[in-house]
Amino acid sequence: MMSMAQDPRGPSNIEPEVFEALWRLYQRGETDLLDGGVPTPRLARELGRTRKTVFGVLQRLEAQGVVTQVHGAAPDNYRARLSWAPVALLDGGAQR
Repeated sequence: MMSMAQDPRGPSNIEPEVFEALWRLYQRGETDLLDGGVPTPRLARELGRTRKTVFGVLQRLEAQGVVTQVHGAAPDNYRARLSWAPVALLDGGAQR
């Protein structure tokens, strides 16, 4: 795994890029099992960023109240893990 210092694009203001990718993948159903969200590694692959960079951005977006961590299960091994979902698409928001 590359460190943030090795990420060629760096940690610039990528919050909108990460949020849009999360929204798109969540709506397409590219989520964990058992009502999970989009896992950090999937978002990192989608964006060509490191997991560390994407995780840091997701934490900032969570502090702003626009995304949240949810519990689910990894599709390949059914292990419980945390993933991410846009708050607006949970519960009373638009359906997947």
